[in-house]
Amino acid sequence: MPERPERVALSQELSEFLIEFSIALHRTSMYPWGHPSLERAAATVLSRLSRLLADRPSLSIGVARRQLVIEGVATDPRHPVLRSLAEKLHRHHLGAVAFYSGVRTDEVIAMMRLVGVEPGADVQPLGLDDPDRLRQWDGVRLYALTYEQLQLIGESDEEEDEDRDRGTRTAQLWIGLARAALATDGGDIEPESTEPAVVAKAINEHPEAKAYDQVIVGYLLQLAQELKQEGGPGAVAVRRRLSRLIDALDPGTLERLVRMGGDFEQRRRFVLDATEALAADAVVEIVQAAAASTEQTISNSMVRLLTKLSAFAEQGERNVQLHADTALREQVQQLMENWQLRDPNPDAYTRALESLATRAQSTTTTAHTQFAPEPIRIVHMALEVDAVGIPFWRAVAEVLHSDGLKPLIHALESVAEDNQAAIALWDHLATAERIVESFAREPVDFVALGKLLDRMDDAVVARILFEQLRNSESRATRMGAFKRLAMLPVLVLEPYLLAGLRDERWYVQRNMLALLNEADAYSETIGAAAFARHPDVRVRREALILWMRSPYERDRAIAVTLTDQDERAVRAAIAEARVRFPDAATPVLARRIGDPALAPELRAEMALLLNGTRNPVVLEALLRLVTAGKTLFGKVRLAAPTPDVLAALTVLANTWADEPRAAELIERARRSTDPAVRATLDAAGNRS
Repeated sequence: MPERPERVALSQELSEFLIEFSIALHRTSMYPWGHPSLERAAATVLSRLSRLLADRPSLSIGVARRQLVIEGVATDPRHPVLRSLAEKLHRHHLGAVAFYSGVRTDEVIAMMRLVGVEPGADVQPLGLDDPDRLRQWDGVRLYALTYEQLQLIGESDEEEDEDRDRGTRTAQLWIGLARAALATDGGDIEPESTEPAVVAKAINEHPEAKAYDQVIVGYLLQLAQELKQEGGPGAVAVRRRLSRLIDALDPGTLERLVRMGGDFEQRRRFVLDATEALAADAVVEIVQAAAASTEQTISNSMVRLLTKLSAFAEQGERNVQLHADTALREQVQQLMENWQLRDPNPDAYTRALESLATRAQSTTTTAHTQFAPEPIRIVHMALEVDAVGIPFWRAVAEVLHSDGLKPLIHALESVAEDNQAAIALWDHLATAERIVESFAREPVDFVALGKLLDRMDDAVVARILFEQLRNSESRATRMGAFKRLAMLPVLVLEPYLLAGLRDERWYVQRNMLALLNEADAYSETIGAAAFARHPDVRVRREALILWMRSPYERDRAIAVTLTDQDERAVRAAIAEARVRFPDAATPVLARRIGDPALAPELRAEMALLLNGTRNPVVLEALLRLVTAGKTLFGKVRLAAPTPDVLAALTVLANTWADEPRAAELIERARRSTDPAVRATLDAAGNRS
């Protein structure tokens, strides 16, 4: 047996950088900023980063749940320090961190200060916050995870939350792979499209470069390993995409990537993982690429066997597909257990047998076929001559069974509106029965489906979509139904909304209220106030946001929302109060600006709402917030200059400067040695 080289591992230079970065972020959560330990940690991170960026324009770190991907190598999930760093970035819903040549110390420190704060009840994860916060620097960029199509509109318990977390890991890795494949020299790694054909085209056309190939291989290795363990709709969607990507890669490109993927043992593990994770045709292509890159042999008889098993696994009767798929994967696993011999066949003989075993001869169409499958050709011809008959409707049924709505909708959009054959086909497709059938085909093509829904009665559409929203097991289907329902008139939705609100499941109730919020609409019939005290915060939040749009109860709704413990609801109330401040909110705000359960930044926003309000209750609340007792000499002592205290000083200076107690505090603040306090009063003076 030939000697096997050492496994590809993270270089010492990169490993030490990641460890220092993790330690620095950990210290950020332990010490206040300005502490010498943090300055030293930031300087160490920048020093190592500068050496890494000396010979590369940028350095990108991909984030998985328990691992990082850097230079195409995944970190060991058992390494406690690196796993801690990955989990911290993952909790912030970040998909990648990129450093660019010329990054400055202040940028690294500012980024660490932002990421170092642990997300929780008072702190929004960065990936879900304002996107501008992630790209505020020139030398460092944070990238949020975005999976709108994979999010459930309603999850009901901790078990479903855990399933959602597992299901998004492969989606994270797929998005990371797309970013890496489509990355430009300018450093922008946010892909415009993550379609497999687009990603494969970018990889095929990219000039051969070791660093680029390592990044791609790192994601491929992780995806194969994760898909082997994951299930659910999200993982199924990613599995299909990865299989289509492998199929679209040029053989030479795929061989190069497999060769880059590490030593013999690592390639062998990758093939085994792919055997369990990918579609049958992708498995055969990876096995052949691995054989070519490793100079190991697969006998030509075995190639023919695997190729034919792959063809039968993809088409034919269901029972045949199942047996062929199982046999293919078992054969590959047995092949990898004792894969050591070089190819004994002459090259010419090998090429001849391979040409005979190509998959094109196992399927109904060849590589030289220039026309679409026969049924859709019949449909196109009938539309072109504007005539229908039994062959036409038989062809329509075959297309619907094999390919769904999309090819038929595409054919219909290419003919004139007055085409009688097209009108007949539109009428045949735009029925409730057809819509229900389309929802049974996963994933649902909402673009094609939308063309039919536009031609149907709103009441029929609402009935079908509400059924999918309440009972579909697919996240993407529920999200698509939700988005489409939000486009319908409120009068059409009201009967279904009322029925849904009587459902005891919290997420059904939440979705009914969220529909009106998504449509930016309001209905007095729904009665949002009845859910304003709901025990589930997710239902209550949607109800409060909806209630604040009531033309008759807006002021009361804002006042009630400001008392809620959910900070997201409170922020919505603050935003609404800025548009038109209700007097009923004054006593509520006076109480809550001193509530220690709220974040100082949120209390500051509340305090600023009271600017210009001459109410004694407000004055007392502001004085309590700004005052921290008295000195030994009986003079007023200012509280620490937190955001809420500075906001309260602003309101006192703008609104209560003529009140003796406020004037004393303001004068004391003007003599403060803290620059933030003096700057606040200067700004207040300029505004006045």
